[in-house]
Amino acid sequence: MALTKAKSTVVASASNAAAATTRQTLTVEGKFGGFLTMKITNGGTGPTLQCEGRVLISHEDTLPSAASAGVDWKTVYRFGGGVLLNAITEMPFEWGPGVRHIEVEFHGNTGQAVTVEAIATTFEV
Repeated sequence: MALTKAKSTVVASASNAAAATTRQTLTVEGKFGGFLTMKITNGGTGPTLQCEGRVLISHEDTLPSAASAGVDWKTVYRFGGGVLLNAITEMPFEWGPGVRHIEVEFHGNTGQAVTVEAIATTFEV
């Protein structure tokens, strides 16, 4: 059997306003695994507090609505974009066949907006 790969834009490049949250979900049920890249880009004036990128997973049978960590979503990975002006932070996350649903969330920056994005490749056999 051949391995097939499919690209999914989880969070299209967007401005995450100060004190805002940008989050999107992706169902990966029936996939063999995948690879996610996430990016935070600070502007010409860095944020007062850094933006955090987070990966959350859900074990639910159907894809839950996007939300903070709680009953449906559990945080499994996080990283920070720092506060330096024009800083670019890129981080990967890889998952296996045991994951049903993924959510990517960007949150925490204050003072200034930052640009965020997340792209995934899923694998099927």
